[in-house]
Amino acid sequence: MEIKPIDDLYGDWFLDYASYVILERAVPSLNDGLKPVQRRIVHSMHELEDGRFNKVANVVGNTMKYHPHGDASIGDAMVQLGQKELLIETQGNWGNILTGDNSAAPRYIEARLSKFALDVVFSPKVTQWAASYDGRNKEPVTLPVKFPLVLAQGV
Repeated sequence: MEIKPIDDLYGDWFLDYASYVILERAVPSLNDGLKPVQRRIVHSMHELEDGRFNKVANVVGNTMKYHPHGDASIGDAMVQLGQKELLIETQGNWGNILTGDNSAAPRYIEARLSKFALDVVFSPKVTQWAASYDGRNKEPVTLPVKFPLVLAQGV
């Protein structure tokens, strides 16, 4: 076994972790144009889909089955998706990206998947699935999007 100075270990570990965060969490997949948290939100909303609006707090709670990084990160990502008005139809005060106004609390705002999202994003027969972080649920590896979301949404 090779003995390394501790500062070398930390440098290697930090680089590995930083690379993971950038490549696996912060950058959208070219396959479906979604970051993991966004994909989990959209998948969770599809599970809850009944044509009616859902409280964002309910969607965030359901998404936590797939995304173990806390409700704040899920709520923030959902607001960003909702403000783009492409995949999510919103109701209530979702804030404004131009003025910097924040959205109302998740218990006050509502969302449902847009008709565009329902038509373009989902196809369970061709979706590749993986176990969620605790092995209790299945989540999509990527979604079989029929439209270049990565170009339409940006980052």
